[in-house]
Amino acid sequence: MKIEEIKHPELKNHINMIYMHGENQNQKAIDETESQIKDYIKDNYFIISIEDNKPVKIPYGNDGNYLVPIFTDEAEYINGMQYFSLNVMDENKEYIIEKLNFFKNLGDDPNFLGYIVNIARVSYIINITLL
Repeated sequence: MKIEEIKHPELKNHINMIYMHGENQNQKAIDETESQIKDYIKDNYFIISIEDNKPVKIPYGNDGNYLVPIFTDEAEYINGMQYFSLNVMDENKEYIIEKLNFFKNLGDDPNFLGYIVNIARVSYIINITLL
C-alpha cells in the first residue's frame, strides 16, 4: 500500500460528528459515533510515524503519559512532519502504513493514552477504549 492510497474521509466525518454531538451535549450520539469509529479503525490502515521501528511518542502532561500520532492521508502526514520540524521533533522520523493494532504492546503500557489524529491540528484522540 502506498501513502497516496491512504484516505479516510469516513473517519474524518465521524470525528466532526463527535464534536457536533459534544456541542449539543448528546452523549448517546457520541457513544454511537465512538462505536462506529471503533469498528472503522479495526479494518483500516493508517500512516504511523516511527523512529527506529518504534512509534513516535508525543508526551502528554508531566507524568510520563504519551500519545502516538497517526495520519489519515498524505497531506496530514506532510503537515504533521512540518509541525514536528517546528518543534525539533522530526529528526530520524519515518512512517509505516499499518493497522492500529500493529504495535500491540502499546495497549499494555499504562502511560499510553491512545492515538492522536492529525497532530498539526490536534483534531481527535482515539483513546485506548476504542482500540
